Amino acid sequence: MILQGFDVVTLTAIVFLAGLVYRLILFPLFFYPLAKVPNAHWSSPLSPLWILATRYKRRELHTVKLAHERFGPIVQLGPKDISISCFEDGIRTVYHKGFDKPAWYDFFNYFGTENAFCSRSRESHSIHRRGIATVYAKSAIFKSSQLATVTNTILLDILLPRLDHDARMSQPTELLELSHSMCLDLVNGHLFGLCNGSSFLKQEEDIKAFLEHYENRYCAESFWPQELPLLTRSLAKVGIGLLPETAVQSKNWIESWFMDMIRAADTSMQTAEKLVLEDSENYPTIYACVKRAASHRSGQKDAKSVQAEIASELFDHMSSAREVLGLVLGYTLYYLAQKPAAQHRLLTEIVSVVPEMQHPSASSNPLNPQDRRLPSPATLDELPYLSAIINESLRMRPNSTPLPRITPADRSVTLAGIEGIPPGVRVNAFQWFVHRDPKKWDRVDEWVPERWLDGEGKLRKGNGESQMWGFCSGPRMCAGSNLSQYLMRYILAVIFSNFTARPIRIETFGHHTPGSLEDVLWVQMERIVHP
Repeated sequence: MILQGFDVVTLTAIVFLAGLVYRLILFPLFFYPLAKVPNAHWSSPLSPLWILATRYKRRELHTVKLAHERFGPIVQLGPKDISISCFEDGIRTVYHKGFDKPAWYDFFNYFGTENAFCSRSRESHSIHRRGIATVYAKSAIFKSSQLATVTNTILLDILLPRLDHDARMSQPTELLELSHSMCLDLVNGHLFGLCNGSSFLKQEEDIKAFLEHYENRYCAESFWPQELPLLTRSLAKVGIGLLPETAVQSKNWIESWFMDMIRAADTSMQTAEKLVLEDSENYPTIYACVKRAASHRSGQKDAKSVQAEIASELFDHMSSAREVLGLVLGYTLYYLAQKPAAQHRLLTEIVSVVPEMQHPSASSNPLNPQDRRLPSPATLDELPYLSAIINESLRMRPNSTPLPRITPADRSVTLAGIEGIPPGVRVNAFQWFVHRDPKKWDRVDEWVPERWLDGEGKLRKGNGESQMWGFCSGPRMCAGSNLSQYLMRYILAVIFSNFTARPIRIETFGHHTPGSLEDVLWVQMERIVHP
């Protein structure tokens, strides 16, 4: 009986161990549908530890790029985690068919409330998107007298005098800080009204404080709630926080700063409703639209919950001025500073159709302030070299996050030629892979705006999204793409019709993560004197 018992125990143990070996090793290596996908690392099918460590060290883009160069357009990063680099049968499928978002996006729930960017399902995103789609349409942006006045005031009355001071005093200009100041002031002016938005161009110390708090809010430790949300929440329940105290303090600082603009905008809107001032630069155009949409779908929500929903949505809009627009624009200015010939070509193109943007000190026959005006957005939209500069800068400086999605829960899919990819798999796609694909581009790491023009100097008709994916695509394409293009065109036209720029302190360029507090781009601005 003892021997028989021993045999049963032994047999049970063997069966159990064999089952473990099959489930944990043999199945993921040979039988799981992802077994057909090349492994970025030998441990990828077995454990997420390698890719988690890579993400923690912020080395994902570089590491995954090398894996794609070695293994092709699709690689496995973890047991249910893949990356794709091809557009036609990969990125297009994922983003045009509206794959849902993973819990990774919950970190962007501002004020504890969901917004369009972090909404996981297509249905939820559609609800948020409907509330803002009309005001961010290209036609609405072009027709907005409020936005035109905000842009005119900030660029001609605030930006130009500041740059003129730097030029006259031979004072260096740091482009990233300048770019973030411009973009935040312009975006917040449109969101909340000029008198209610930020004034970073005038108050240089304030932008330093904002950028420091913003950096703390998105610190390296944000890895934990993004990649391991369940662990983060579980530890928080027993008093163990994985985010540093500075992140919590900065989050509170930024939300308090932002709520001040919300309250000011609400006051302006109530005043406008009485005085019919919706065309005024101080009318909170986007805030009013978002508030109406949130109030319409509020149901049984209390006023505080509705206000948090409005604030979360608008905070996401504001953050684009720091994360995307401000960063891309700062590098665009620096790329142009490195290319005097590009500056001259842009100046020639601008002044041939728009002579009225000159600062008084930049002309031997200066215009009166009331005669200076910005051209129509349609005029700038038709300038081919200006368009080429923006396209090339978006190609060179795309967002460096993986923009993950989850394969549908109800079916398997085919990606990059691999059939049967099962439900619930995280799919990552970097804009970098589209924009720096050597199969599509020559000299992929060089800023060459001329590549977007044909032999006659007209904007080349390319292959659309397969070449330019700066604002993503499909039903969840960035809602602010038209506003970003609008502002970039005006900023570049105003600056380079009045100034030239040349790099100084070039040893600071390219040694830090783009957009970090250590990343600095120094130039010397010099006035152009027009005849």
